Parts: sequence; structure tokens; C-alpha cells
Amino acid sequence: MEKLGRLSETELEIMEVIWKFAEPVTVTQLVEIFEGRDWKTSTVSTMLKRLIDKGFLTKSMSGKVNYYEPVLSWSEYKKYETQTFLHRLYNGKVKNFIAALVDNDELNQDDIAELKDWFSRKDGKK
Repeated sequence: MEKLGRLSETELEIMEVIWKFAEPVTVTQLVEIFEGRDWKTSTVSTMLKRLIDKGFLTKSMSGKVNYYEPVLSWSEYKKYETQTFLHRLYNGKVKNFIAALVDNDELNQDDIAELKDWFSRKDGKK
């Protein structure tokens, strides 16, 4: 997967809404969904342009209406962000991440038991 730009919290919020749609969305639909934010059409359009520039959306036109659609699925995005996070902070190793959680007392004995059980089930599927 090509390198994508980083999403701000607001951009992620917009993408989460777009991912929930089963079809391309319009600016008008997004303005309605985010009506509590008092975003103008121009504000939403600017954010969508940024998402296109960062590689997250494509735009197509039908008549005079622009339609926006995600380049990757929510699942693909989570995988991408997880890999980016691991590479940036833990030399790409899940083991280093889990060790950091254990060393900082972020995992209790129940969590560790669940992980062991999960790894055992995964190992049995090979």
C-alpha cells in the first residue's frame, strides 16, 4: 500500500462517516450529517479536498454533483495505521509493543491469559 498522509481527528471523523456509507457520498450529505458542527459547504469541501490530496478519497462527477468515495476500506485503514504505529515506535515488532504494555503494567493477568489463549488458538490453525 502506498504511503498515505496522516489523518487529523476531524478528518478521521469524516472518513468514519464515509466508510459507513455503502456508496459514494456528496458534500450535501456530509453537511447534513455534521449539521451540529455548523460546517458550511465550503468547509466540508475543503476537508474533502485534503482527504483526496492525502490519498484517502477519490472524486467523481455525475451531472453537476461531486461524489466522494474511499480509496481503502475501514479494515485496510486500521491495518495501515497499526503497521505505521508499530514501525514508528516499536521497530515494526508486535513483541516490542506487548513488552511495553507489560512493562508499564498496562496488561493485567486476565489480559495476559486472554492473549495466551488467543495465540494458542491461532497457533492451532496453522
